Amino acid sequence: MNFDEKMTKNEHIKRAKDGLDVWNDIFRYAKEGYSSIQEDDFARMRWFGIYQQKPNEGHFMWRIRISGGRLKPWQLREIAKVANDYGRGFGDVTTRQCIQLHWMTIESFPDALERIGNKAGLYTQFACGDTPRNVCSCPLSGLLKNEIVDVGNLPKQLSDMFKNLGKEFSNLPRKFKTTISGCPLHCNQPQINDIGAFGVKRVRNGVEERGLGISVGGGLSSTPHFGQSLRVFVPESKLQEQVPAIWKGICEIFRDADELRYKRIRARLKFLVADRGWEWVRNELERRIGFELEHDEQIVAPKGALHTDHMGIGEQKNGQYYVGIPIERGRWTAAQMHAVADLAEKYGTPDVEVRLSQKQNVIITDVPKNNVEDLVKSLQSCGLDPHAPLWRHNLISCTGTQFCNLAVVETKQRAYEILQYLEEKVELDSPIMLSISGCPNSCAQYQVADIGLTGTKSQWNGEKVDAYDLCVGGRMGENPEFVRTLFEKVPTPIIHRQIEGVVRAYLSNRLNPVTDDDPETFRDFVDRVPLDQLREWSKIPEWTPPPPKQKRVAQPPKSAATC
Repeated sequence: MNFDEKMTKNEHIKRAKDGLDVWNDIFRYAKEGYSSIQEDDFARMRWFGIYQQKPNEGHFMWRIRISGGRLKPWQLREIAKVANDYGRGFGDVTTRQCIQLHWMTIESFPDALERIGNKAGLYTQFACGDTPRNVCSCPLSGLLKNEIVDVGNLPKQLSDMFKNLGKEFSNLPRKFKTTISGCPLHCNQPQINDIGAFGVKRVRNGVEERGLGISVGGGLSSTPHFGQSLRVFVPESKLQEQVPAIWKGICEIFRDADELRYKRIRARLKFLVADRGWEWVRNELERRIGFELEHDEQIVAPKGALHTDHMGIGEQKNGQYYVGIPIERGRWTAAQMHAVADLAEKYGTPDVEVRLSQKQNVIITDVPKNNVEDLVKSLQSCGLDPHAPLWRHNLISCTGTQFCNLAVVETKQRAYEILQYLEEKVELDSPIMLSISGCPNSCAQYQVADIGLTGTKSQWNGEKVDAYDLCVGGRMGENPEFVRTLFEKVPTPIIHRQIEGVVRAYLSNRLNPVTDDDPETFRDFVDRVPLDQLREWSKIPEWTPPPPKQKRVAQPPKSAATC
Protein backbone atom coordinates (compact mmCIF):
# COMPACT_ATOMS: atom_id res chain seq x y z
CA MET A 1 0.00 0.00 0.00
CA ASN A 2 1.24 3.45 -0.90
CA PHE A 3 0.28 5.47 2.16
CA ASP A 4 -1.07 9.00 1.89
CA GLU A 5 -1.82 11.32 4.82
CA LYS A 6 -5.19 12.10 3.24
CA MET A 7 -6.37 8.52 3.71
CA THR A 8 -9.02 7.80 6.34
CA LYS A 9 -8.41 7.61 10.08
CA ASN A 10 -8.75 3.83 9.90
CA GLU A 11 -5.85 3.70 7.46
CA HIS A 12 -3.71 5.69 9.89
CA ILE A 13 -4.58 3.25 12.69
CA LYS A 14 -3.65 0.24 10.56
CA ARG A 15 -0.43 1.81 9.37
CA ALA A 16 0.63 2.58 12.94
CA LYS A 17 0.13 -1.07 13.99
CA ASP A 18 -1.28 -4.01 12.10
CA GLY A 19 -4.48 -5.47 13.50
CA LEU A 20 -2.84 -8.86 14.00
CA ASP A 21 -0.24 -7.24 16.26
CA VAL A 22 -2.83 -6.58 18.95
CA TRP A 23 -2.86 -10.26 19.97
CA ASN A 24 -0.37 -9.93 22.84
CA ASP A 25 -1.99 -6.67 23.94
CA ILE A 26 -5.30 -8.47 24.52
CA PHE A 27 -3.65 -10.62 27.19
CA ARG A 28 -1.90 -7.61 28.69
CA TYR A 29 -5.14 -5.63 28.85
CA ALA A 30 -6.82 -8.61 30.50
CA LYS A 31 -4.38 -8.20 33.40
CA GLU A 32 -4.44 -4.40 33.51
CA GLY A 33 -8.20 -3.92 33.05
CA TYR A 34 -10.59 -2.26 30.64
CA SER A 35 -9.45 1.29 31.45
CA SER A 36 -5.93 0.47 30.25
CA ILE A 37 -7.00 -0.25 26.65
CA GLN A 38 -5.66 2.33 24.18
CA GLU A 39 -8.34 3.87 21.97
CA ASP A 40 -6.91 2.64 18.66
CA ASP A 41 -6.60 -0.90 19.98
CA PHE A 42 -10.37 -1.15 20.32
CA ALA A 43 -10.43 -1.05 16.51
CA ARG A 44 -7.55 -3.50 16.15
CA MET A 45 -9.14 -6.08 18.48
CA ARG A 46 -11.80 -6.56 15.82
CA TRP A 47 -9.17 -8.54 13.88
CA PHE A 48 -9.83 -11.28 16.46
CA GLY A 49 -13.62 -10.88 16.53
CA ILE A 50 -13.68 -8.60 19.60
CA TYR A 51 -16.00 -5.64 19.14
CA GLN A 52 -17.03 -2.97 21.64
CA GLN A 53 -20.57 -3.51 22.85
CA LYS A 54 -22.93 -0.62 23.43
CA PRO A 55 -22.74 1.42 25.67
CA ASN A 56 -18.94 0.89 25.41
CA GLU A 57 -18.42 0.77 29.16
CA GLY A 58 -16.61 -2.50 29.66
CA HIS A 59 -18.30 -5.23 27.63
CA PHE A 60 -17.66 -6.75 24.21
CA MET A 61 -19.35 -8.75 21.50
CA TRP A 62 -17.21 -11.70 20.38
CA ARG A 63 -17.65 -13.34 17.00
CA ILE A 64 -16.50 -16.94 16.58
CA ARG A 65 -15.66 -17.74 12.98
CA ILE A 66 -17.19 -21.01 11.67
CA SER A 67 -16.19 -21.83 8.09
CA GLY A 68 -19.22 -22.83 6.03
CA GLY A 69 -21.23 -22.91 9.27
CA ARG A 70 -20.02 -26.45 10.02
CA LEU A 71 -19.48 -27.62 13.60
CA LYS A 72 -18.85 -30.92 15.26
CA PRO A 73 -21.00 -31.43 18.37
CA TRP A 74 -18.00 -31.16 20.68
CA GLN A 75 -17.11 -27.80 19.16
CA LEU A 76 -20.63 -26.45 19.73
CA ARG A 77 -20.56 -27.81 23.27
CA GLU A 78 -17.41 -25.81 24.06
CA ILE A 79 -18.99 -22.64 22.61
CA ALA A 80 -22.00 -23.28 24.86
CA LYS A 81 -19.74 -23.56 27.90
CA VAL A 82 -17.97 -20.30 27.08
CA ALA A 83 -21.34 -18.60 26.52
CA ASN A 84 -22.51 -19.85 29.87
CA ASP A 85 -19.34 -18.83 31.69
CA TYR A 86 -18.77 -15.41 30.12
CA GLY A 87 -21.70 -14.48 27.83
CA ARG A 88 -24.67 -14.52 30.24
CA GLY A 89 -25.90 -17.81 28.82
CA PHE A 90 -26.87 -17.10 25.22
CA GLY A 91 -25.52 -16.47 21.74
CA ASP A 92 -26.66 -15.33 18.31
CA VAL A 93 -26.38 -17.19 15.02
CA THR A 94 -25.35 -14.63 12.41
CA THR A 95 -26.26 -14.24 8.75
CA ARG A 96 -22.68 -15.30 7.93
CA GLN A 97 -22.91 -18.63 9.76
CA CYS A 98 -20.94 -17.53 12.82
CA ILE A 99 -21.90 -17.42 16.50
CA GLN A 100 -21.67 -14.15 18.44
CA LEU A 101 -21.46 -13.96 22.20
CA HIS A 102 -22.26 -10.84 24.23
CA TRP A 103 -21.35 -9.42 27.62
CA MET A 104 -17.74 -10.56 27.33
CA THR A 105 -15.16 -8.67 29.43
CA ILE A 106 -11.52 -8.09 28.60
CA GLU A 107 -10.61 -10.28 31.59
CA SER A 108 -12.51 -13.23 30.08
CA PHE A 109 -10.60 -13.39 26.79
CA PRO A 110 -7.41 -15.24 27.75
CA ASP A 111 -9.45 -18.23 28.91
CA ALA A 112 -12.11 -17.91 26.18
CA LEU A 113 -9.55 -17.63 23.37
CA GLU A 114 -7.66 -20.65 24.68
CA ARG A 115 -10.80 -22.76 24.93
CA ILE A 116 -12.17 -21.84 21.51
CA GLY A 117 -8.77 -22.19 19.89
CA ASN A 118 -7.33 -25.26 21.60
CA LYS A 119 -10.33 -27.17 22.92
CA ALA A 120 -12.80 -26.37 20.11
CA GLY A 121 -10.25 -26.16 17.31
CA LEU A 122 -11.78 -22.92 16.00
CA TYR A 123 -10.39 -19.42 15.62
CA THR A 124 -11.59 -15.83 15.56
CA GLN A 125 -8.76 -14.30 13.50
CA PHE A 126 -10.30 -12.19 10.70
CA ALA A 127 -13.79 -12.59 12.19
CA CYS A 128 -14.13 -8.77 12.03
CA GLY A 129 -12.01 -5.85 10.86
CA ASP A 130 -10.68 -4.93 7.41
CA THR A 131 -9.98 -8.55 6.58
CA PRO A 132 -11.22 -11.58 4.60
CA ARG A 133 -14.28 -12.54 6.65
CA ASN A 134 -15.83 -15.96 7.23
CA VAL A 135 -16.25 -18.01 4.03
CA CYS A 136 -19.89 -19.07 3.78
CA SER A 137 -21.61 -21.95 2.03
CA CYS A 138 -24.88 -23.88 1.81
CA PRO A 139 -25.48 -25.49 5.22
CA LEU A 140 -26.09 -28.81 3.47
CA SER A 141 -23.08 -28.62 1.19
CA GLY A 142 -21.95 -32.12 0.23
CA LEU A 143 -25.19 -33.70 1.44
CA LEU A 144 -27.96 -32.42 -0.84
CA LYS A 145 -29.39 -34.98 -3.22
CA ASN A 146 -29.84 -32.43 -6.01
CA GLU A 147 -26.64 -30.47 -5.40
CA ILE A 148 -25.23 -29.08 -8.65
CA VAL A 149 -21.65 -29.59 -7.53
CA ASP A 150 -20.01 -30.62 -4.27
CA VAL A 151 -17.45 -27.99 -3.21
CA GLY A 152 -16.08 -30.31 -0.54
CA ASN A 153 -14.05 -28.67 2.21
CA LEU A 154 -13.27 -25.53 0.20
CA PRO A 155 -14.98 -23.11 2.64
CA LYS A 156 -12.58 -24.14 5.39
CA GLN A 157 -9.61 -24.37 3.04
CA LEU A 158 -10.21 -20.82 1.85
CA SER A 159 -10.67 -19.52 5.39
CA ASP A 160 -7.50 -21.27 6.52
CA MET A 161 -5.61 -19.97 3.48
CA PHE A 162 -6.28 -16.37 4.46
CA LYS A 163 -5.54 -17.06 8.12
CA ASN A 164 -2.21 -18.68 7.25
CA LEU A 165 -1.25 -15.86 4.87
CA GLY A 166 -1.67 -13.51 7.82
CA LYS A 167 -0.33 -10.04 7.20
CA GLU A 168 -0.46 -10.49 3.45
CA PHE A 169 -4.20 -9.87 3.78
CA SER A 170 -4.57 -8.26 7.21
CA ASN A 171 -4.88 -4.72 5.84
CA LEU A 172 -7.65 -4.54 3.25
CA PRO A 173 -9.50 -1.29 2.46
CA ARG A 174 -12.48 -2.76 4.34
CA LYS A 175 -14.14 -6.12 4.98
CA PHE A 176 -14.14 -8.80 2.27
CA LYS A 177 -17.06 -11.26 2.27
CA THR A 178 -17.15 -14.45 0.21
CA THR A 179 -19.30 -17.54 -0.28
CA ILE A 180 -19.07 -20.76 -2.28
CA SER A 181 -21.65 -23.45 -2.89
CA GLY A 182 -23.21 -25.70 -5.51
CA CYS A 183 -26.66 -25.50 -3.90
CA PRO A 184 -29.46 -25.36 -6.51
CA LEU A 185 -31.41 -22.91 -4.32
CA HIS A 186 -28.37 -20.59 -4.00
CA CYS A 187 -29.20 -20.25 -0.31
CA ASN A 188 -25.67 -18.92 0.26
CA GLN A 189 -26.70 -15.67 -1.49
CA PRO A 190 -23.72 -15.31 -3.87
CA GLN A 191 -25.01 -12.07 -5.40
CA ILE A 192 -24.56 -10.01 -2.23
CA ASN A 193 -20.95 -11.06 -1.57
CA ASP A 194 -17.63 -9.64 -2.70
CA ILE A 195 -17.05 -13.05 -4.28
CA GLY A 196 -19.98 -15.38 -4.84
CA ALA A 197 -19.42 -18.83 -6.36
CA PHE A 198 -22.64 -20.54 -7.51
CA GLY A 199 -23.47 -23.89 -9.09
CA VAL A 200 -23.83 -24.07 -12.87
CA LYS A 201 -25.07 -26.84 -15.19
CA ARG A 202 -24.51 -26.53 -18.92
CA VAL A 203 -24.45 -28.76 -22.01
CA ARG A 204 -21.47 -28.83 -24.37
CA ASN A 205 -21.45 -31.10 -27.45
CA GLY A 206 -24.36 -33.05 -26.01
CA VAL A 207 -22.61 -33.67 -22.68
CA GLU A 208 -23.73 -32.12 -19.39
CA GLU A 209 -21.00 -30.28 -17.51
CA ARG A 210 -21.11 -29.05 -13.95
CA GLY A 211 -19.07 -26.43 -12.18
CA LEU A 212 -19.15 -22.96 -10.66
CA GLY A 213 -19.87 -19.46 -11.89
CA ILE A 214 -18.22 -16.49 -10.17
CA SER A 215 -19.73 -13.09 -9.36
CA VAL A 216 -17.85 -10.16 -7.82
CA GLY A 217 -18.70 -6.85 -6.21
CA GLY A 218 -21.91 -7.65 -4.36
CA GLY A 219 -22.77 -6.07 -1.03
CA LEU A 220 -25.56 -4.32 0.86
CA SER A 221 -25.21 -1.60 3.53
CA SER A 222 -26.52 1.88 2.66
CA THR A 223 -25.55 1.57 -1.04
CA PRO A 224 -26.41 -1.96 -2.16
CA HIS A 225 -25.00 -3.60 -5.27
CA PHE A 226 -25.63 -6.99 -6.79
CA GLY A 227 -22.50 -8.86 -7.79
CA GLN A 228 -21.54 -8.90 -11.45
CA SER A 229 -20.75 -12.21 -13.12
CA LEU A 230 -17.24 -12.68 -14.47
CA ARG A 231 -18.71 -14.92 -17.20
CA VAL A 232 -16.37 -17.77 -16.34
CA PHE A 233 -16.93 -21.49 -15.81
CA VAL A 234 -14.86 -23.36 -13.23
CA PRO A 235 -15.22 -27.09 -14.03
CA GLU A 236 -15.95 -29.47 -11.19
CA SER A 237 -12.68 -31.26 -11.93
CA LYS A 238 -10.68 -28.05 -11.41
CA LEU A 239 -12.25 -26.64 -8.24
CA GLN A 240 -9.28 -27.45 -6.00
CA GLU A 241 -6.85 -26.02 -8.54
CA GLN A 242 -8.65 -22.83 -9.56
CA VAL A 243 -10.87 -21.68 -6.68
CA PRO A 244 -8.09 -20.82 -4.16
CA ALA A 245 -6.25 -18.92 -6.91
CA ILE A 246 -9.43 -16.98 -7.76
CA TRP A 247 -10.06 -16.09 -4.10
CA LYS A 248 -6.50 -14.99 -3.53
CA GLY A 249 -6.29 -13.06 -6.81
CA ILE A 250 -9.49 -11.09 -6.30
CA CYS A 251 -8.54 -10.31 -2.71
CA GLU A 252 -5.19 -9.01 -3.98
CA ILE A 253 -7.00 -6.74 -6.45
CA PHE A 254 -9.09 -5.37 -3.59
CA ARG A 255 -6.11 -5.02 -1.25
CA ASP A 256 -4.06 -3.12 -3.81
CA ALA A 257 -6.83 -0.67 -4.78
CA ASP A 258 -5.40 2.26 -2.81
CA GLU A 259 -8.02 4.62 -4.28
CA LEU A 260 -10.59 2.95 -2.01
CA ARG A 261 -8.76 4.02 1.15
CA TYR A 262 -9.65 7.72 1.02
CA LYS A 263 -13.36 7.50 1.80
CA ARG A 264 -14.54 4.88 4.28
CA ILE A 265 -18.09 4.60 2.95
CA ARG A 266 -16.74 3.75 -0.52
CA ALA A 267 -13.98 1.38 0.57
CA ARG A 268 -15.67 -1.81 -0.68
CA LEU A 269 -14.95 -3.97 -3.70
CA LYS A 270 -18.42 -3.25 -5.07
CA PHE A 271 -17.42 0.34 -5.87
CA LEU A 272 -14.26 -0.76 -7.67
CA VAL A 273 -16.25 -3.26 -9.76
CA ALA A 274 -18.93 -0.67 -10.53
CA ASP A 275 -16.29 1.88 -11.59
CA ARG A 276 -14.06 -0.42 -13.66
CA GLY A 277 -16.45 -3.17 -14.75
CA TRP A 278 -16.41 -6.93 -14.51
CA GLU A 279 -14.30 -7.36 -17.66
CA TRP A 280 -11.49 -5.35 -16.13
CA VAL A 281 -11.70 -7.48 -12.98
CA ARG A 282 -11.55 -10.69 -15.01
CA ASN A 283 -8.58 -9.49 -17.05
CA GLU A 284 -6.70 -8.32 -13.96
CA LEU A 285 -7.52 -11.56 -12.14
CA GLU A 286 -6.14 -13.69 -14.97
CA ARG A 287 -3.00 -11.57 -15.08
CA ARG A 288 -2.41 -12.13 -11.37
CA ILE A 289 -3.16 -15.88 -11.24
CA GLY A 290 -1.13 -16.61 -14.37
CA PHE A 291 -3.69 -18.61 -16.34
CA GLU A 292 -6.84 -17.94 -18.36
CA LEU A 293 -10.15 -19.04 -16.95
CA GLU A 294 -12.75 -20.65 -19.20
CA HIS A 295 -14.97 -17.84 -20.46
CA ASP A 296 -18.71 -18.38 -20.92
CA GLU A 297 -20.85 -15.36 -21.75
CA GLN A 298 -24.01 -17.31 -20.91
CA ILE A 299 -23.20 -17.51 -17.19
CA VAL A 300 -24.66 -14.22 -15.98
CA ALA A 301 -26.51 -15.10 -12.74
CA PRO A 302 -27.56 -17.95 -10.46
CA LYS A 303 -30.77 -19.55 -11.69
CA GLY A 304 -33.75 -19.92 -9.41
CA ALA A 305 -32.46 -18.37 -6.18
CA LEU A 306 -34.95 -18.73 -3.32
CA HIS A 307 -35.38 -17.32 0.19
CA THR A 308 -34.89 -20.59 1.99
CA ASP A 309 -32.23 -22.56 3.78
CA HIS A 310 -33.38 -26.18 3.93
CA MET A 311 -35.51 -26.23 7.04
CA GLY A 312 -37.65 -29.28 7.69
CA ILE A 313 -36.61 -32.91 7.50
CA GLY A 314 -35.05 -34.40 4.40
CA GLU A 315 -33.06 -37.29 3.07
CA GLN A 316 -29.41 -36.75 2.23
CA LYS A 317 -27.67 -38.26 -0.77
CA ASN A 318 -25.87 -40.70 1.55
CA GLY A 319 -29.18 -42.12 2.77
CA GLN A 320 -29.10 -40.42 6.17
CA TYR A 321 -31.44 -37.57 7.16
CA TYR A 322 -31.07 -33.95 8.19
CA VAL A 323 -33.27 -32.11 10.68
CA GLY A 324 -33.60 -28.34 10.33
CA ILE A 325 -34.23 -26.31 13.47
CA PRO A 326 -35.63 -22.77 13.09
CA ILE A 327 -34.10 -20.50 15.75
CA GLU A 328 -36.29 -17.61 16.95
CA ARG A 329 -34.65 -14.42 15.56
CA GLY A 330 -31.30 -16.24 15.61
CA ARG A 331 -30.91 -16.22 19.39
CA TRP A 332 -30.53 -19.40 21.43
CA THR A 333 -29.45 -20.14 24.96
CA ALA A 334 -26.27 -21.87 26.02
CA ALA A 335 -28.47 -24.66 27.38
CA GLN A 336 -30.03 -25.10 23.94
CA MET A 337 -26.61 -25.16 22.26
CA HIS A 338 -25.49 -27.79 24.73
CA ALA A 339 -28.67 -29.81 24.15
CA VAL A 340 -28.28 -29.71 20.36
CA ALA A 341 -24.69 -30.91 20.69
CA ASP A 342 -25.73 -33.77 23.00
CA LEU A 343 -28.73 -34.77 20.88
CA ALA A 344 -26.69 -34.72 17.68
CA GLU A 345 -24.23 -37.18 19.22
CA LYS A 346 -27.01 -39.33 20.68
CA TYR A 347 -29.10 -39.67 17.53
CA GLY A 348 -26.62 -39.06 14.71
CA THR A 349 -24.00 -41.23 13.05
CA PRO A 350 -20.28 -40.72 13.76
CA ASP A 351 -20.30 -38.23 10.85
CA VAL A 352 -22.96 -36.04 12.46
CA GLU A 353 -22.48 -32.27 12.31
CA VAL A 354 -24.34 -29.18 13.50
CA ARG A 355 -24.54 -26.68 10.68
CA LEU A 356 -25.54 -23.02 10.83
CA SER A 357 -27.45 -21.27 8.04
CA GLN A 358 -27.53 -17.72 6.72
CA LYS A 359 -31.13 -17.42 7.91
CA GLN A 360 -29.79 -17.79 11.47
CA ASN A 361 -31.04 -21.37 11.79
CA VAL A 362 -29.45 -24.72 12.69
CA ILE A 363 -29.37 -28.13 10.99
CA ILE A 364 -28.37 -31.49 12.46
CA THR A 365 -27.04 -33.76 9.72
CA ASP A 366 -26.48 -37.49 9.30
CA VAL A 367 -29.34 -38.81 11.40
CA PRO A 368 -30.51 -42.38 10.67
CA LYS A 369 -34.16 -42.46 9.58
CA ASN A 370 -35.18 -44.54 12.60
CA ASN A 371 -33.82 -41.85 14.95
CA VAL A 372 -35.52 -38.83 13.39
CA GLU A 373 -38.78 -39.00 15.32
CA ASP A 374 -37.08 -39.33 18.70
CA LEU A 375 -34.68 -36.50 17.84
CA VAL A 376 -37.56 -34.20 16.91
CA LYS A 377 -39.37 -34.93 20.19
CA SER A 378 -36.23 -34.27 22.19
CA LEU A 379 -35.64 -30.97 20.38
CA GLN A 380 -39.22 -29.90 21.01
CA SER A 381 -38.72 -30.48 24.73
CA CYS A 382 -35.84 -27.95 24.56
CA GLY A 383 -38.00 -25.28 22.90
CA LEU A 384 -36.49 -25.99 19.47
CA ASP A 385 -39.29 -27.25 17.24
CA PRO A 386 -38.31 -28.46 13.75
CA HIS A 387 -42.02 -28.26 12.86
CA ALA A 388 -42.39 -24.59 13.85
CA PRO A 389 -44.55 -22.38 11.57
CA LEU A 390 -43.00 -21.05 8.36
CA TRP A 391 -42.62 -17.57 9.84
CA ARG A 392 -39.84 -18.82 12.10
CA HIS A 393 -37.89 -20.34 9.21
CA ASN A 394 -37.25 -17.06 7.44
CA LEU A 395 -37.43 -14.25 10.03
CA ILE A 396 -33.99 -12.80 10.67
CA SER A 397 -32.91 -9.94 12.88
CA CYS A 398 -29.76 -7.92 13.50
CA THR A 399 -28.46 -7.10 16.98
CA GLY A 400 -30.17 -3.69 17.25
CA THR A 401 -29.67 -1.00 19.88
CA GLN A 402 -29.36 -3.54 22.67
CA PHE A 403 -25.68 -4.02 21.74
CA CYS A 404 -24.86 -2.30 18.43
CA ASN A 405 -23.35 1.19 18.26
CA LEU A 406 -24.78 1.85 14.80
CA ALA A 407 -28.39 0.75 15.25
CA VAL A 408 -31.13 3.36 15.73
CA VAL A 409 -33.89 1.01 16.97
CA GLU A 410 -34.23 -2.11 19.07
CA THR A 411 -34.66 -5.27 16.99
CA LYS A 412 -34.26 -8.59 18.82
CA GLN A 413 -37.12 -8.18 21.29
CA ARG A 414 -39.28 -6.54 18.64
CA ALA A 415 -38.54 -9.45 16.29
CA TYR A 416 -39.63 -11.88 19.00
CA GLU A 417 -42.90 -10.00 19.53
CA ILE A 418 -43.58 -9.76 15.78
CA LEU A 419 -42.89 -13.47 15.39
CA GLN A 420 -45.21 -14.45 18.23
CA TYR A 421 -47.99 -12.30 16.79
CA LEU A 422 -47.67 -13.53 13.21
CA GLU A 423 -47.42 -17.18 14.19
CA GLU A 424 -50.68 -16.81 16.10
CA LYS A 425 -52.58 -14.66 13.59
CA VAL A 426 -51.41 -15.51 10.06
CA GLU A 427 -50.76 -19.02 8.76
CA LEU A 428 -48.45 -19.27 5.75
CA ASP A 429 -48.39 -21.96 3.09
CA SER A 430 -45.58 -20.31 1.10
CA PRO A 431 -42.35 -18.98 2.70
CA ILE A 432 -41.93 -15.23 3.23
CA MET A 433 -38.54 -13.85 4.23
CA LEU A 434 -39.00 -11.14 6.87
CA SER A 435 -35.89 -9.12 7.77
CA ILE A 436 -35.64 -6.71 10.70
CA SER A 437 -32.67 -4.32 10.51
CA GLY A 438 -31.83 -1.68 13.09
CA CYS A 439 -30.20 0.68 10.60
CA PRO A 440 -29.43 1.05 6.87
CA ASN A 441 -26.19 -0.96 7.23
CA SER A 442 -28.41 -4.00 6.72
CA CYS A 443 -26.76 -6.71 8.80
CA ALA A 444 -30.13 -8.47 8.52
CA GLN A 445 -30.17 -8.01 4.73
CA TYR A 446 -33.49 -6.16 4.51
CA GLN A 447 -32.80 -5.01 0.92
CA VAL A 448 -33.16 -8.54 -0.46
CA ALA A 449 -36.06 -9.70 1.75
CA ASP A 450 -39.65 -10.31 0.76
CA ILE A 451 -40.57 -7.91 3.55
CA GLY A 452 -37.72 -5.80 4.91
CA LEU A 453 -37.86 -3.46 7.88
CA THR A 454 -35.19 -0.82 8.46
CA GLY A 455 -35.05 1.25 11.62
CA THR A 456 -35.96 4.92 11.86
CA LYS A 457 -37.93 7.23 14.18
CA SER A 458 -41.53 8.44 14.05
CA GLN A 459 -44.29 10.15 16.02
CA TRP A 460 -46.94 8.10 17.75
CA ASN A 461 -49.58 9.56 20.07
CA GLY A 462 -47.53 12.73 20.38
CA GLU A 463 -44.29 10.99 21.29
CA LYS A 464 -41.13 10.15 19.37
CA VAL A 465 -40.89 6.37 19.06
CA ASP A 466 -38.92 3.69 17.26
CA ALA A 467 -40.26 3.00 13.80
CA TYR A 468 -39.51 1.08 10.63
CA ASP A 469 -39.68 1.75 6.94
CA LEU A 470 -41.56 -1.25 5.59
CA CYS A 471 -40.17 -2.38 2.23
CA VAL A 472 -41.17 -5.21 -0.10
CA GLY A 473 -40.04 -7.07 -3.16
CA GLY A 474 -36.41 -8.10 -2.70
CA ARG A 475 -35.24 -10.98 -4.86
CA MET A 476 -32.07 -12.61 -6.11
CA GLY A 477 -31.37 -14.85 -9.07
CA GLU A 478 -31.68 -14.10 -12.78
CA ASN A 479 -33.61 -10.85 -12.34
CA PRO A 480 -32.46 -9.49 -8.98
CA GLU A 481 -34.22 -6.56 -7.37
CA PHE A 482 -33.76 -4.64 -4.17
CA VAL A 483 -36.82 -3.79 -2.08
CA ARG A 484 -39.10 -0.83 -2.67
CA THR A 485 -40.56 1.22 0.17
CA LEU A 486 -44.22 0.46 0.79
CA PHE A 487 -44.80 2.38 4.05
CA GLU A 488 -42.49 4.89 5.72
CA LYS A 489 -41.95 5.31 9.46
CA VAL A 490 -44.41 2.74 10.74
CA PRO A 491 -44.37 3.09 14.56
CA THR A 492 -43.22 -0.05 16.33
CA PRO A 493 -46.39 -0.35 18.47
CA ILE A 494 -48.31 -1.22 15.29
CA ILE A 495 -45.63 -2.68 13.01
CA HIS A 496 -46.90 -6.22 13.60
CA ARG A 497 -50.40 -5.18 12.49
CA GLN A 498 -49.05 -3.50 9.37
CA ILE A 499 -47.06 -6.59 8.41
CA GLU A 500 -50.20 -8.64 8.93
CA GLY A 501 -52.10 -6.27 6.63
CA VAL A 502 -49.54 -6.70 3.86
CA VAL A 503 -49.52 -10.49 4.15
CA ARG A 504 -53.31 -10.75 4.27
CA ALA A 505 -53.46 -8.64 1.12
CA TYR A 506 -51.16 -11.18 -0.52
CA LEU A 507 -53.11 -14.21 0.70
CA SER A 508 -56.43 -12.70 -0.45
CA ASN A 509 -55.31 -11.44 -3.86
CA ARG A 510 -52.64 -13.80 -5.20
CA LEU A 511 -53.35 -15.45 -8.50
CA ASN A 512 -53.51 -19.09 -7.50
CA PRO A 513 -55.84 -20.46 -4.82
CA VAL A 514 -54.54 -21.86 -1.57
CA THR A 515 -55.44 -25.35 -2.73
CA ASP A 516 -53.27 -24.99 -5.82
CA ASP A 517 -50.03 -26.93 -5.92
CA ASP A 518 -48.13 -23.84 -7.01
CA PRO A 519 -49.56 -20.68 -5.38
CA GLU A 520 -48.16 -17.34 -6.48
CA THR A 521 -45.17 -16.48 -4.32
CA PHE A 522 -45.02 -13.25 -2.38
CA ARG A 523 -42.17 -11.93 -4.53
CA ASP A 524 -44.13 -12.60 -7.75
CA PHE A 525 -47.22 -11.02 -6.22
CA VAL A 526 -45.31 -7.85 -5.33
CA ASP A 527 -43.84 -7.69 -8.83
CA ARG A 528 -47.31 -7.95 -10.37
CA VAL A 529 -49.34 -5.65 -8.10
CA PRO A 530 -48.74 -1.85 -8.20
CA LEU A 531 -47.52 -0.50 -4.88
CA ASP A 532 -50.43 1.94 -4.60
CA GLN A 533 -52.84 -0.97 -4.90
CA LEU A 534 -50.93 -2.95 -2.28
CA ARG A 535 -51.00 0.07 0.05
CA GLU A 536 -54.76 0.31 -0.36
CA TRP A 537 -55.27 -3.39 0.32
CA SER A 538 -52.91 -3.26 3.33
CA LYS A 539 -54.53 -0.40 5.26
CA ILE A 540 -55.05 -0.91 8.97
CA PRO A 541 -57.45 1.18 11.07
CA GLU A 542 -54.86 2.03 13.75
CA TRP A 543 -52.70 4.22 11.52
CA THR A 544 -52.87 6.66 8.65
CA PRO A 545 -49.52 6.56 6.86
CA PRO A 546 -47.92 9.76 5.58
CA PRO A 547 -48.05 10.32 1.82
CA PRO A 548 -45.41 8.07 0.21
CA LYS A 549 -42.34 9.73 -1.26
CA GLN A 550 -41.93 6.82 -3.69
CA LYS A 551 -38.50 6.33 -2.13
CA ARG A 552 -36.65 3.31 -3.42
CA VAL A 553 -33.58 1.61 -2.03
CA ALA A 554 -30.60 2.67 -4.13
CA GLN A 555 -30.22 0.31 -7.07
CA PRO A 556 -26.90 -0.86 -8.48
CA PRO A 557 -25.57 0.16 -11.87
CA LYS A 558 -27.74 -1.28 -14.62
CA SER A 559 -25.02 -3.67 -15.73
CA ALA A 560 -24.96 -5.21 -12.25
CA ALA A 561 -28.72 -5.52 -11.92
CA THR A 562 -29.01 -7.40 -15.19
CA CYS A 563 -26.14 -9.84 -14.80
